Amino acid sequence: ILELCNRKGEVMMKKFFSSISIIALVLLSACSNESGEFLVWDMDGFSLSSEETYYFVGKIEWTGEEPAKIESIDLIKENGDSITYENDGIEYEFFGADPLKQIGIYFGEADVGDIKSLNGMEIDGEGRIVLKVILGEVKEDDGRKMKINFKVDGEKREEILDWHLVKRLSTTSD
Repeated sequence: ILELCNRKGEVMMKKFFSSISIIALVLLSACSNESGEFLVWDMDGFSLSSEETYYFVGKIEWTGEEPAKIESIDLIKENGDSITYENDGIEYEFFGADPLKQIGIYFGEADVGDIKSLNGMEIDGEGRIVLKVILGEVKEDDGRKMKINFKVDGEKREEILDWHLVKRLSTTSD
């Protein structure tokens, strides 16, 4: 009887450790984001005037193992609708830039330098994006977000980022 109890105990311990191992593997795979995500820079301390053109040059980073090919970047409202100048006072366009381009705010096309179409731009690690804006009368809005449409290994994906820069876009009254 004692030998039978020891065998049952061994079997139960093996099942217990097998179950723990399976749970640990599931948790580890759920916590790791092997497919990757985008990270974007943020800026503080700017005062903007309406009807002026500004270029925000910043870092964008892709954390995936395979490169991401950007198809488009849009600014959206909390409800998912696109941001427009007519409704929201923000006219914008995104571009790509040389990865060595200095991060910051530029005034006018001559200052920002060479920018290129974002459509099809590949990000493998770190890159640069340019947000060109012309603002009407705009107030800060915590509901503004950035939506990136992209492909990884031919698979279409979408990521919505909570980006403080676009939330804080506002103009000062002169």
